[in-house]
Amino acid sequence: MILAKIPKSRILNYSIVLYAFFIPLSLDIIRALVYLIIILWFIQEEIKFKLAEIKKEPLFFYIGLLLLLLCITLLWTDTNHIKFGLKYIERYWYLLPMLVIYTSIDKKFISYSISAFLLGMFISELVSYGIFFELIHIKGIDHLDPSPFMQHTLYSVFLVITAGILLDRILLSKVFLEKAAYLLFFTTVTANLFINAGRTGQFIYILMLFIVVIIHYRVTLKSILLISILSSFIPYIAFQFSPAFHQRTLLTYNSLSHFSYSSSIGIRTGLDIIAKDIFIEHPILGVGVGDYLSEKNKIIESKYPDWSRVQAMVHYHNSYAEFLVIAGIFGMLTFLMILISLAQVPIKDHELRMIKIIFILVFSVAALSDAMFHLNRPLSLFALLGGLILAQSRYEKKEAMPNH
Repeated sequence: MILAKIPKSRILNYSIVLYAFFIPLSLDIIRALVYLIIILWFIQEEIKFKLAEIKKEPLFFYIGLLLLLLCITLLWTDTNHIKFGLKYIERYWYLLPMLVIYTSIDKKFISYSISAFLLGMFISELVSYGIFFELIHIKGIDHLDPSPFMQHTLYSVFLVITAGILLDRILLSKVFLEKAAYLLFFTTVTANLFINAGRTGQFIYILMLFIVVIIHYRVTLKSILLISILSSFIPYIAFQFSPAFHQRTLLTYNSLSHFSYSSSIGIRTGLDIIAKDIFIEHPILGVGVGDYLSEKNKIIESKYPDWSRVQAMVHYHNSYAEFLVIAGIFGMLTFLMILISLAQVPIKDHELRMIKIIFILVFSVAALSDAMFHLNRPLSLFALLGGLILAQSRYEKKEAMPNH
């Protein structure tokens, strides 16, 4: 009875906040919340107006174009692999909450959703540290790689985005206790990043520091000194005190010194070589969404028979290469246009503008080493942050109208 008296729009907004909170924590709950969010959205008033708003947004146009291209490639996919191709396309339902957030979130809930995501990351951190110090034991998770709720590469990406948001708040805040709280959270996030095995996030972290500091202080002696100190001191401390970072750093050095297509770097290099080979043969249309793995295996069997570990990979560990293989040059260019159109969203609010910059930087670089625009967790994060960025821009445009 009480729930029935609450406006549906309020329930929808709280559902979005819960969605933001659980993205770092539980895929099962995310899925349930997506269903709830979509249902609540459809029973709202003005659904036709909201659909019209979606049609005007370039980001949704390019996402729709990419999905259309993937569907079209089913025409030249091997008939035995059509079902596999449909499953690949089906994964993009994780982006649906972005439509709802863009058109329906109340303005004050934008900041609530960001805080909810940070809180979810904080809880994820607590569990991670519990595993690291062997206070918590989860089957299949090593205490030297304590990524509790997702694969360590993806977790490292989430940590870098969190660190970027916190660093921006540290540099912006004028209240001592607030700045101290953000600094403590930033320190624990940074330490968590380097006790885990995700080298992708550790590399992007340095880029993130550079971008955030330069935006705040521009290219000055202060910014150069701050970047130099942070980018050298933090990895040094991590190398001395983090077993995982120490081991992965030496492993990276050995992989580069004694190159092998069985190492982590070698596997990714091999996948890029195969993507290049396939692109040369199918530059315009690609091989089709159902055949991108079978074609990889054919290339390996005919040209690189010793690349057994490369053959075992279930994606290309590179979103740009994967779309190039699936849908040719048009597939990759459309993916690039998705990132560019998000980057071009105009925002005056400082924090949301910084989140946009941090997110696009981290996401686009991470896409060079993982399937960021196909795996369920990064797609959910894209839906959340992309939706919040678009919603903020929509409110600012509305407020700038003369008759507002």
